[in-house]
Amino acid sequence: MSLLKKTQKGLADIIPGLGRFTFDAEVGKVFVTSGTGVIGYRVAASLLEAGHKDVRVGVWKGDRGKIPGGGDKPFVDGLVAALEEKGAEVVDFDWTDASCYDTVLQGVKTVFCSLPNLDDWASVFPAFLLKCKDMKVEHFIKISFLHNKAGMVYREKVPFVQFHCTCDDLLEQAPLNSRISYTILCASHLMTTPLLHQGDLLRKEHKFVTASYGMGVNYVSPNDVADAAVVVLLNRKEHRNKVYNLTGPGPITDAEVCKLLSKAYQTEIEHVSLGYHDYVKSVKARGLPTWLVKDSATFEKIKASGIDELKESYSKDLEKLIGRKPETFEGYFANTEAMRPGIKFP
Repeated sequence: MSLLKKTQKGLADIIPGLGRFTFDAEVGKVFVTSGTGVIGYRVAASLLEAGHKDVRVGVWKGDRGKIPGGGDKPFVDGLVAALEEKGAEVVDFDWTDASCYDTVLQGVKTVFCSLPNLDDWASVFPAFLLKCKDMKVEHFIKISFLHNKAGMVYREKVPFVQFHCTCDDLLEQAPLNSRISYTILCASHLMTTPLLHQGDLLRKEHKFVTASYGMGVNYVSPNDVADAAVVVLLNRKEHRNKVYNLTGPGPITDAEVCKLLSKAYQTEIEHVSLGYHDYVKSVKARGLPTWLVKDSATFEKIKASGIDELKESYSKDLEKLIGRKPETFEGYFANTEAMRPGIKFP
């Protein structure tokens, strides 16, 4: 259940004023770049449930085909139907097709961006950000990976984190030459990620494969990240030009996660703990994209170093934003109402 639905609160007033720019006292039209994604769907649904119907949802054309571990076309179409039923305006959106930018950004005040891995991201994200400036977008909220000490270690070694952080650097420069303010929500490992990437393995073979060598992992709930995003959307003034690190309740081993998986889905799931090289072979055998093989393996290698167990890897930012303790993995599994409809493993 979303934060808004729990509290029954409507949209907060946004107080105008920042430097030489004037900000309207309404949230205005919000464009969610990936309305079928783990975070994007939750954010769009929460806004719509709160009564804010001026929500435009982008469905990336890449989502129309097979999503690794995340469902196929019927699944995506089901999410689209659910959002349209709630009142969303759904539009086709392709990051790599700049010709669609004008259409999706027409009349938009706020962009909520969850950026997928893109081969040509070095030109795609700057082009989209430039169009946001041209179209007078006022606030840009972006999901990223941690910017703390642990995050810097991941940034040095994981290509996916490197590209996100470089995009963050560009976004942080936007207020210098445009009306755009930003909020960057830097999340640790999403609880959904291993479930999505291993969806078929979990469902068909009842196996959960990791290479974290028994070290605790800093997992954060996508429900909490989405709630934090909605809080920022409702009070832009307070959160303009800020970066927040969103972390979980504390380190949890993948063996513990596997036990919770077995309990949640009432199926005995085997935890398979592999060494780095065997893990790489396992990921390749699942037929996942080359970039995902490299990223997943490198993530596991860094987790195995124990960095996610360090106190300085955690932050109170999430708790301050949403006003409650971070959701545990067990709580996440139990919170089925917040999950995207149409798939067993969210």
